[in-house]
Amino acid sequence: MKKSLLGYITAGVFVTFALSVQAEVFKYPTIEKDRPGGFTLTPMIGQYYYDSDLGLDDDGYAGIGVGYRFSAPYMLEFVYLNGDVQTDAGIDQGDLEQYRLELLYDLGDSGKWSPYFALGAASTEFGDNNPVIDDEGAITIGFGTRYNFTQRVALRGDARYIRGVGDNKAGDYTLGLGLQFFVGKVNKPESALASVVEEPAPVVPTFAELCAEVGGTVEAASCVKKSLSTERAELNVQFETNSAKVIPSYLTEIERLANFMQTYPTPIADIEGHTDSRGASEYNQGLSQRRANEVARLLSEKYGIAASRLTAAGYGETRPIETNDTSAGRAKNRRVKAFISVEIEETINLNVK
Repeated sequence: MKKSLLGYITAGVFVTFALSVQAEVFKYPTIEKDRPGGFTLTPMIGQYYYDSDLGLDDDGYAGIGVGYRFSAPYMLEFVYLNGDVQTDAGIDQGDLEQYRLELLYDLGDSGKWSPYFALGAASTEFGDNNPVIDDEGAITIGFGTRYNFTQRVALRGDARYIRGVGDNKAGDYTLGLGLQFFVGKVNKPESALASVVEEPAPVVPTFAELCAEVGGTVEAASCVKKSLSTERAELNVQFETNSAKVIPSYLTEIERLANFMQTYPTPIADIEGHTDSRGASEYNQGLSQRRANEVARLLSEKYGIAASRLTAAGYGETRPIETNDTSAGRAKNRRVKAFISVEIEETINLNVK
């Protein structure tokens, strides 16, 4: 197939377009802000390359596109192309006429460049004097880019592959250049906007606002933050069989609980007495109560804990923590337990500037 001078020029300019776009740093546009919708008018020229099976000579074309650009990354365009149809032998077949309806999808802006994809449908007439090749419908797919001189005028390059869906199913392609004119509302230049919009006065936050930002509250002209924490103490005293006397080695456990209660004078200690399962349950109930009472007595008489802060209850053999089938398990069940906790509120002064 012969290549005309117009074809070489069109291909060269289009490749320059593509390389220039790749050289820029690509970014997506904010379509709603940067691009209002409106109509476009695009006169164009280019080169039409026929499928080799058609036996037609490649030739130039002229055309025009009328579109509507939405305020989103879409544009709908109707294109009319006209050119000459000649066989490879130079026999004139009349005029090429093609009608296309395409949807263009903008990929984004890269400086003044705006690349896009295109997808659509076409109807092609291959000359009035061509008895061999029927007119046929086709699908079109391709890409292009615009170089935006202003918001209203852009130089545009397009490449399309046109696949017939009729009997011959030809695969043609085109390269074209156009000058696109936008008819519609455009954004004001940034310099004009800057002259209209006044800089707002800086907002100085108040002391209360600064304090709230760091999670505090204002008390007596200070920014403070209160936090709650929980302190806990636990008692575990074991006993010999059939005994309510505290083994001397466990006195340190009782003293540790007493120190905790002296440090925090409000919580109450619930003291629980327990036994293993040997012996009658009524006897074990009384034994467990005596064990609880003995621990409470030591806390009160030896360490000065007020009796009103102590409760003692025996549960006999009803609450084992280990099996009663082994000596080790029974030893752990012969016990007095106590658990006490207190919530502490702490106030922290925050440095707010």
